[in-house]
Amino acid sequence: MDHSYPPRPCHGRQADCDLVQMHPSDARREWLGDRIPGDLFALYCFDAPTVPVAGVLADLRSRAAAMGELQVRLVEVPAGLDYPYWAAQIPPVDPIVLHGGGSYDDLLDVLSRLVAGRVDVTVSPWRLHVFPHVTDAPGGDGPALVVVLQVSHAFADGVRTSALARDLLSGTATPTVPPHAPSTVGMLARAALRLPFSIPRVIADGRRAVEAERQLADPSVPQPTSGRPLVAVNTAPGPRRTVRTLVFDAADLRRVGTVTVGALTAIGAALSQFLGVDALSAEVPVAVPAGSARNSYRNVGVDLHCAIGDPHERAAAIAADLARQRIRARHPAMAIRARTDDHVPAPLLRFGTDRLDLSVVPPTVTGNTVVSSVDRGPADLELGGGRVRFTSGFPGLSPVQALTHGVHGIGDTVTLSVTTSPDVVDTAGLARYVSLLHEAVAAL
Repeated sequence: MDHSYPPRPCHGRQADCDLVQMHPSDARREWLGDRIPGDLFALYCFDAPTVPVAGVLADLRSRAAAMGELQVRLVEVPAGLDYPYWAAQIPPVDPIVLHGGGSYDDLLDVLSRLVAGRVDVTVSPWRLHVFPHVTDAPGGDGPALVVVLQVSHAFADGVRTSALARDLLSGTATPTVPPHAPSTVGMLARAALRLPFSIPRVIADGRRAVEAERQLADPSVPQPTSGRPLVAVNTAPGPRRTVRTLVFDAADLRRVGTVTVGALTAIGAALSQFLGVDALSAEVPVAVPAGSARNSYRNVGVDLHCAIGDPHERAAAIAADLARQRIRARHPAMAIRARTDDHVPAPLLRFGTDRLDLSVVPPTVTGNTVVSSVDRGPADLELGGGRVRFTSGFPGLSPVQALTHGVHGIGDTVTLSVTTSPDVVDTAGLARYVSLLHEAVAAL
């Protein structure tokens, strides 16, 4: 299929812009979104601005208007006969939401409600939440300005969301023009022309996938980490969410290796003590070369080696396991296997997606928790004259994962976040787990 991603910047007439059609894997994320809310949330905390908040909002709106990639919405093909398109908003919408002030704890309460929902991609695939005059925020003594970029997971993965946020918050993005979708007749004509070639391509993709499986079974390719038995947090989370953040110096986590390895080491220790279980693993998204989909990563299972007492030895074992799984995730055969849906006609993929039984409980899981780690670059962002303090993110929950973690760094500061459900981990239990995480990082 002729999906076009990443869209090339278009500096000329709108008629010259490329068509941007959703990749099947991104479309499947969107179709599952009502049952598994999975929007990405990128939080940035700044010192209080030196200009009025109204001026900050005006500046953000001006920057967003210049970023053609943000000025889009999802356009459905009639009767769902083909995959949707990303096309210009007509008329443009204002997705910036101003919230009231309050304490940082108040902000987390609001954010807990926000992460339980999702944006309407037929209006805009993103929304920017602005919280002025936040008191008691980490990283400084005075009030803070906090902005949270909410993005549909069908529109961007964690790395892409971070890049969009940096472009928006720095105001350095090259102005572009959003793409246009074909006319209704054009969309139907493209769908009709593509359909006769879909089935042969699906068959060819299946044959290539069989060969890819043979390659991945070769002893020279690292094998996946064995699945782990379900524990107390491997259960349906329900509709509600609770989030927490813990801000550290990056050096605190680098005592035993990279920031990601340090975070995994600390999370393994805290989670093992919290659950009273030693055999635990984490599901870790690993970035892979960008293809035609907007989500360029694969999830791998990483053993947390909780039975190893010494944090340095435990970190070394985790690092070795993570390195092996990265090799496997980036093997060319994995890319071939991942393309099995590329040519499936949209109605068939939608039919299968809508009938997925999310209540089925598997006997094992790839990871008892999720740990998503993203480096958001240098701490050179300013907003309204206020410098950035820290950044955070909140990986979504799934039907068998009711406790996830984010590891997000900017400059020399790293934030560990926890997302869970109050129906699985109550307020007292979450406070205890956050305390255990603090202790585990200190023990590194």
